[in-house]
Amino acid sequence: METNEKSLKPEESLQIIEKMIQRTKGNLHDSSFYFLLWGWIILLANAGQIILNYIEHDKSYLIWLLIIPGIIASAVYGARHGKKAKASTHLDKINFMIWMAFLACYFTLMIFMKSLNYQIVPIIFLLTGNATFLTGVVIKFKPLIWGGIVFLAGTFAYFLLPGAYFQFVSPAVIILGYLIPGYMLKSQNKKNA
Repeated sequence: METNEKSLKPEESLQIIEKMIQRTKGNLHDSSFYFLLWGWIILLANAGQIILNYIEHDKSYLIWLLIIPGIIASAVYGARHGKKAKASTHLDKINFMIWMAFLACYFTLMIFMKSLNYQIVPIIFLLTGNATFLTGVVIKFKPLIWGGIVFLAGTFAYFLLPGAYFQFVSPAVIILGYLIPGYMLKSQNKKNA
């Protein structure tokens, strides 16, 4: 039984892999939207809660309802741009599953946060760092890899610093872990467009 498969040279295999990574980067250029949207939502909610706690508002946690418009905006944006995407690569699917696993873990934490005494920030930072780091690895984008590492460092800071200090570290983690890599990704993709 004969096969029509052509044996690839190592150089040709590397070129195919590199093209797939570049196509995935092109498909993920719109992912800067998500990093920027969620970076700003989390930063605003975090800063809002700090301010509300400072003025001793008894329901400062309600500021986190800002995530609801973020979820809607993400879903609408994803639906519109998913239809426009060119060919979907295996790396696109891997990246999608990384973030779906993150969401499944996130919503599980939200359901059981009372059992965790509402101390979910370090766990969210850990999950976010993991997903951001892996996205950076998948698309070979070092600022996202470093952004993931910043979130992981933020997890350590949560446990090592007194709570009063962490409230100021948390916005720095969001800025360095989400916003700066998000703007860098957006800039790189404008250059490549």
